[in-house]
Amino acid sequence: MHRIYRFTVTIILALLLSPLTPLAWALEAKEEDKNGDGKSDFWIYYEDKRPVKIESDKNYDGAKDMWIFYEPKGKKRIEADLNFDRKADMFLYYEYGQRVKFEIDSNYDGKFDQVSEYKDGKLVKLQRDTDSNGELETIFDISDRQSNIIKNIKINKDASPQKE
Repeated sequence: MHRIYRFTVTIILALLLSPLTPLAWALEAKEEDKNGDGKSDFWIYYEDKRPVKIESDKNYDGAKDMWIFYEPKGKKRIEADLNFDRKADMFLYYEYGQRVKFEIDSNYDGKFDQVSEYKDGKLVKLQRDTDSNGELETIFDISDRQSNIIKNIKINKDASPQKE
């Protein structure tokens, strides 16, 4: 009786866990030592022979500071740690090879100070924190196909800028 129970439990566990086995081994990783110091500083992860993630240590300090994610349906995301504090400061988003969004925290305070949006590879909207108050001001927005220059520009009836 004990043998039959153990055999049954083994079969049930094997059936339950077998779908999870491919998940555990789904990613194949390849490492490279780009600067020849004997330590890996570039990693490519594959799923079904397709790259899904690249990680890199650009300044060779042992910490990863650039990540590229290949997502389904032609999407790609790049994250970079520009000041090497182990936090991503720049994000780039692509769809089918075309940039669609760019975000950057150039003063490293944890908030984006510039966000750019693209359509068909062309810049259509730009927002910046121009006064360092933590809020993005729209510099221009042509995403609706009409040029809207927004930032503090007043126009006279004759189309010349007003003097303050």
